[in-house]
Amino acid sequence: CTKNDAQMGLLDYNTSDGRFLFFLPWQNHTLIGTTDRACPAETLPTPPEDEIEWLLKECQTYLRDDIEIQRSDVLSAWQGWRPLAADPHAPPGAPASRDHVISENPQSGVIFIAGGKWTTWREMAEEVVDRVVGSNGPECTTLETKLFGGDGCKLGI
Repeated sequence: CTKNDAQMGLLDYNTSDGRFLFFLPWQNHTLIGTTDRACPAETLPTPPEDEIEWLLKECQTYLRDDIEIQRSDVLSAWQGWRPLAADPHAPPGAPASRDHVISENPQSGVIFIAGGKWTTWREMAEEVVDRVVGSNGPECTTLETKLFGGDGCKLGI
């Protein structure tokens, strides 16, 4: 890969510590990230510097020798926690879901959604809205709704 390659994403599932690493082109920049790692909950989470340094080191594996990324190349960094959902309809002892769970309370009829990921929130919205309005209601239009800052973005970026 080159530092400015705007047409290619990359997923490495064989990093030095076994986590995933991804590179994704986004608005003339590159998003670089990894998957879950257990850590204590915080009110205002920020990624630890050792995580940022780990990402930079792992990325260097895929860059040409004449390209060296440094901490000063990082424009933004964040961390969050994935909410794991217990599906009330799963068999006893089933593990918490890493995906979202849509269910209905049998007593109240209230439909709820739990869990999910930052990257699938629009899919989650579509599925829960379609479930609430039913097959005779209008379909959810979240995928056609432009988000704030979405000018110039296209599906598939």
